[in-house]
Amino acid sequence: MNQREKLLASCVAGVVGISIGYTLIKSQVYEPGKKLTADIKKETELRDRLQVRLNGADKTVQTWRKQTGQTLSDDWFAAHQAFREDVSLLLKRNNLTDELKISKYKERIEKKGAREGFVELPLSVRVNGRLGDLDNFLKDYFQRPYFVRLDKLTLGAEQTRKSKKKKSGPAEPKLSIVMTLSTLVLPKVEDADHPTFDLAALNDPDPEAEPVPASAARLRQEDPVEYNEIARVNFFKIYEPPPKQKTIIEPKPKKVVEKPEPKTVPEPKLDPRRDAHKFVVSGMGWLDDGPIAYIVKTDQPGDPPDEYRLNDEIDDGRLVLVVPEGLVVRVTGERGRHQLAKNYFYPLGSTFKDREEVDPSEHPKIARQLRVVLKR
Repeated sequence: MNQREKLLASCVAGVVGISIGYTLIKSQVYEPGKKLTADIKKETELRDRLQVRLNGADKTVQTWRKQTGQTLSDDWFAAHQAFREDVSLLLKRNNLTDELKISKYKERIEKKGAREGFVELPLSVRVNGRLGDLDNFLKDYFQRPYFVRLDKLTLGAEQTRKSKKKKSGPAEPKLSIVMTLSTLVLPKVEDADHPTFDLAALNDPDPEAEPVPASAARLRQEDPVEYNEIARVNFFKIYEPPPKQKTIIEPKPKKVVEKPEPKTVPEPKLDPRRDAHKFVVSGMGWLDDGPIAYIVKTDQPGDPPDEYRLNDEIDDGRLVLVVPEGLVVRVTGERGRHQLAKNYFYPLGSTFKDREEVDPSEHPKIARQLRVVLKR
């Protein structure tokens, strides 16, 4: 082998060695390192996603604990019994004890959907009482710091007979009250605490412990105003006439007037509205056969109110509309050859003398309803 062949063999051996070294480095070092870097990046992203889920799970557990803290117990029977005792205590606190009867209805269990496992515990309450006491009970009931709901409320007026004895003054009559109330029990969640509300801390508190605040979240800010409006237009409230105001008439100086010759004076026409101040719009009702307007005579406070239905003659016209705010009477008359008609609005609680002509700018809602009625 000459020198040239030796050099060529050395070059070939070097190229083969470099190729083998490159292949070994790539397969044993570079490729495993690249794969390791990709695995590290993938595991890091997975860790971040799991951390986010873990943080969300912690918040969910805290929210769930807060919700279970607004239930009376995780046991249906115990929660139902505690709810009944608390409702009974609120009724007695607000003077609603006449013929009181509280019954427990069968629990309602949600078996599917987002509320699966939720249990509603209803109560039926029957009692006789006044509207003011019921108003105070509902305010207290909706401020309880646990889950409560009013499913149904029915009111009926007691039938009273006329009494020959003179009454000392009008009083608010008792109502027949029927209510359906309910509370909620939440299901237990695995690996999560289930705290519940302790009624003893609310109804029999420790003098040294911090008082439990009432929950006003279920009462809107304008609710007290709406409650007062309900009491003001109470349909069952007996009408109380306003106090009479004494008018002082100053004596006028006498004037000497010459007596004119006697003339024949035509017989005066009787004013059909001369007693308008004695009639008061006391209430409205809606039955199956249509609306009813109730009118009270101030000079006969012990008598029941008179009932008027649509198209009945009332005052100097005809009843055409009954709304919660009052009633509308249509009065017709003639002027020359033309027949005129005017509509008058009688507000609830006012006398016939205080009526006012329906003005679309002042009574837009009543004017719209009146147009619909008169088109029929």
